[in-house]
Amino acid sequence: MTEKPSFPARTGGRKYKRRPKRRVLFHFILFTILGALLLTGGIYGSIQLRKVEDQRISAMRETLLNDIASSAVKTAAEANAASNSERSKISSGLSSKSRSIRSSLSALLTDGADNEAAVTYIVDTLIDAAVSRLTADDEATQALKAKVSQSLAEQRSSLIADSIASVEKQVSSLSLSDVRLSLSNTDPNYPYMYYSPMLLIVGGIFLALGLFLGWVQFFTNEEFMTKISDIVEPMDYLLPFFFGVIVFTLYPMVRVFIMAFQERYKLTGEFTGWGLGNFRDVMFGVNTKLPQALGNTFIYVLLTVPISVAISILLAYLLNQKIKLRALFQTAYFLPMVTSATAVGMVWKFMFNGDYGIINWLLSLFGGSKIPWLTRPEYSMAVMVIYGIWDSLPMTVILLISGLQNIDEHYYTVAKVDGAKAKRIFFRITVPLLSPTIGLVLIINSISAFKVFNSVVVLFSGTPGPMYNMYTMVYYIYEQINTSLEYGRAAAASLILFGVILVFTMLQRFIQRKWNYT
Repeated sequence: MTEKPSFPARTGGRKYKRRPKRRVLFHFILFTILGALLLTGGIYGSIQLRKVEDQRISAMRETLLNDIASSAVKTAAEANAASNSERSKISSGLSSKSRSIRSSLSALLTDGADNEAAVTYIVDTLIDAAVSRLTADDEATQALKAKVSQSLAEQRSSLIADSIASVEKQVSSLSLSDVRLSLSNTDPNYPYMYYSPMLLIVGGIFLALGLFLGWVQFFTNEEFMTKISDIVEPMDYLLPFFFGVIVFTLYPMVRVFIMAFQERYKLTGEFTGWGLGNFRDVMFGVNTKLPQALGNTFIYVLLTVPISVAISILLAYLLNQKIKLRALFQTAYFLPMVTSATAVGMVWKFMFNGDYGIINWLLSLFGGSKIPWLTRPEYSMAVMVIYGIWDSLPMTVILLISGLQNIDEHYYTVAKVDGAKAKRIFFRITVPLLSPTIGLVLIINSISAFKVFNSVVVLFSGTPGPMYNMYTMVYYIYEQINTSLEYGRAAAASLILFGVILVFTMLQRFIQRKWNYT
């Protein structure tokens, strides 16, 4: 028996042995470089953030030293005055030294003076200034001057100690995270400073992976290296996808959630504080349109979704029959899906025109009068529902046809053999076996209906109805962003809409579990 040549086997074996090694080496270099770059960015951002923190602490310390010490001396001095005129003279004397104290204090702190030295200087200067305007020779003024001087001299130590304690307490309350959250996106090195914790974490993960692959590359056997290579290889295909999901989906979701709790948030990154103020404003604020938007959206969903699904089931059933030009009809029903929503909306706008629209023309054929569809608020919901039903038909019909084509023909054959009529077959076989697809289209259409926006803008020329009576949830969010510039409120309204859709979807899922024919 002839022996098989061994050269191809050796060649193939050599290629197989060298490929995992190259792959692990490549990922070792890639992850190490990425980790080093991300860590460098994170460290640089942390250093710059520390500098900003020091600058803000210095500015905050100078302001607090001046304000707290000055306020304490003023309160103690004016407590000795018996009339408004006396308090006015004391206040005038203190105010006369405020500018010189501010400049001298700045120089002291620049030279490295501590809090005690700075407060002592302010208190001593203001003690003298408090009586500087009490210059009259009358006995009352001189008595007040002596009283104020004596009182401030007795309270000097406590004024200094209390002012220092108050300043140190407020300065220590400023944390690095507070500084990071208060950054504006116009600040130099903002991305590095704001995302420095994330850069450090992600960079550390990548660097750790790189070092691990380096250990695998240089200190393990071929078998273990092959196993690691088989695990690492899918990363080449999954990482770009994960990157896109994180950057364009996950991060915006997290950012919207954070913005919802940042009151009066601006695009510069500034906001007045954390809390539920945005939710309170959109739900119970003066002139808020959210309750109206919620009501309109619910009515639109409850009218549009069941009717469109019922019509779609009937159309899908008819189009699934063996009729001539079936493919042509299916294509015709799907065409609106590939047509511009704005163009289609403009066509419907002309169709609803009260003077020369085709809908009013059809009504006139049956003796009906012209209806001002787009100019009277009582017809706005009808216009939206009619357009919404038509707009949702194509995709719904296609999905239901797909579901119908997956039903085994044997069920229909057996039913016909038993003498079942078409109506009974439809309701006893078709609808029950189509129930999973019906549940799917109900959820899809509900989510789409809750997010209705284009039809409002196009049909009513950019306004929510003729009398601003057709606010929907998405239009309200759009108005908060583009007109009111209230990004925090828009984020809060988005979370409310998300919660409504989630609850509605879970309710449908619960009903579908009960509605199970299989």
